[in-house]
Amino acid sequence: MFKNFDKVFKFTFKNQAKTKSYITLTVTLALVFLILPGLIMFLADYFKKKDEGVKDSGVKYVYVVNPDAPDADYNILNMLGTEYYEDIKYMNVETVDEALDYAEGSQDTIVLEFYEKDNELCAGIILPNDSNISTKEAGYFNDFIDENEQFISIFASGISMQELMQLSQQTESEIYSAKGYEAGKSLNDDANASEDIAAKAFKPIFSYIIIFASMMILYIMIASYGGGVSNSVVLEKSSKLMDTMLISVKPEALVFGKLLGIVSAGLLQLFIWIISIAVGFFAGFAILESRGSGLPIQAFFKMMSGLGLFSVPKIILAVITIIFGILLYCSLSCFAGAISKNREEAASNNTIFMMVLLASFYIVFFFGLSSAGEGLPLWMMFVPPVAAMVLPAALCLGTISFGAGALAVALLVGIAIAVTITSGRLYKMMSLYKGNNVKIGKALKMLFSGQG
Repeated sequence: MFKNFDKVFKFTFKNQAKTKSYITLTVTLALVFLILPGLIMFLADYFKKKDEGVKDSGVKYVYVVNPDAPDADYNILNMLGTEYYEDIKYMNVETVDEALDYAEGSQDTIVLEFYEKDNELCAGIILPNDSNISTKEAGYFNDFIDENEQFISIFASGISMQELMQLSQQTESEIYSAKGYEAGKSLNDDANASEDIAAKAFKPIFSYIIIFASMMILYIMIASYGGGVSNSVVLEKSSKLMDTMLISVKPEALVFGKLLGIVSAGLLQLFIWIISIAVGFFAGFAILESRGSGLPIQAFFKMMSGLGLFSVPKIILAVITIIFGILLYCSLSCFAGAISKNREEAASNNTIFMMVLLASFYIVFFFGLSSAGEGLPLWMMFVPPVAAMVLPAALCLGTISFGAGALAVALLVGIAIAVTITSGRLYKMMSLYKGNNVKIGKALKMLFSGQG
């Protein structure tokens, strides 16, 4: 029955994988997936550090107008330890006009006025005519004021230095978990517990990303290769080569060789991309570690095993799911090609393949992604066309137990094999069929009644 199957498989796989478009797409996306995770992490860390803290305003001299505290020494603000604001000279004046007169000819000077409005202390920044301080840079100085507004407003209200020192005493605080409180150990003392909190906070986001990526990648792969299966299967019929080929190759060997050759080429491409993504993430993580960064994703990666993610047995089940999930869909497309005489008929009969694919996609999109953070609905794992898109992600994320996952995978494998065998039998029956055009319903009736 499978005489020369290997030759058909090798020929189909080679023709699929050696094309320039296949190689270009595979290599290009592999490089993108390799570089992109690290680049995204680097940029996130770069902009995070860039946004942290107050930027340099270029201000060197500040004339302060504050009727409520005319003798306060604002040079104490240099002791706050804020970068770029540790060497500014503050000088008290009575009025804004007087301050502007003093500032005339100075290029790195501003006037800072404190005043009351609606019983609240407000601060205003005035740029002298000769100042080189831009509006944007004045905004940076305003950020410095805002960052320390509680301290500055107390100081600017006229409180004495002694009273200010009393108010400025820090109150130590601790954060405890329930178990930690009983043991007298705070989370501040336990770096691992702090990382665990950060990792658990990031897990719902990561779950959403993985489920969405799994759904989209598998949808694109299935849509791309599914149509190719039906066209390849019907090729000999439309070119009148069937009569000659069946002398040396059995119908089952021909259809299974073509089907598995195309599926194998797709799986090779997919696994290359998955490996590139994994390597890219680990490279990005190494970059963050070398920069001493503190993004939540770092804590997440460190605590990944403790969160039940990516265990080896479940990864194996996920790989099996991907293989047989793609095989299931491609077998449906093969089914359409088996009952068709030419490519036009195959495109029409391929409706069942596209309907199942689109229905599964929208089920995951509308019912799966909305619950990604809490775990996918269990029923999705036991509907094989839907499971093909979400079960790999659920297994890797640990949202399904190994036993339930193994049962769901077994069901998917069984259905995929059954559909594949059915497609092969139907192709054998229809290989030399010369009657009227056969629709899906009639083909099934012929198959199960044994007529051909």
